[in-house]
Amino acid sequence: MAVINLMILEGDEQEPEGWTKISKDLNAGSGGQYLYFAFETDSKLAAPNAAFGPITDIVFLSKGEEPPHGYRKLNKDLNAGAGGEYIYAAYTRSGEQGSPINALDVALTDNRDYQPPKPWERYDKDLNAGAGGKYVYLLHL
Repeated sequence: MAVINLMILEGDEQEPEGWTKISKDLNAGSGGQYLYFAFETDSKLAAPNAAFGPITDIVFLSKGEEPPHGYRKLNKDLNAGAGGEYIYAAYTRSGEQGSPINALDVALTDNRDYQPPKPWERYDKDLNAGAGGKYVYLLHL
């Protein structure tokens, strides 16, 4: 199983059928918009029907920063309404950027140096940077 799509949901917006919503607010404790990641995996797709490959890397961009070549930017500020840094997510399906991502989760913590239990790995960007509230980290398998 691999993650093949990523989106951001706002407020009580429901994830599309077959997607998984990570029910942890990306603006936890900061007073901004309620934002959530949702992802789709290839688990329900028959291989011949898969239109694209798995996501292999996710990066976080500042306001005005363009994504690296081959990355698709999600045009939603992850700190919307919270102040703080403008942060945008972008992903690629390029095999040159790593192995397929198999699952995603979000950690909400009071510890800036939080490390998830293995086999989870943490992206180093605090998605609540400059906004106060919890430290918010995207995790992947």
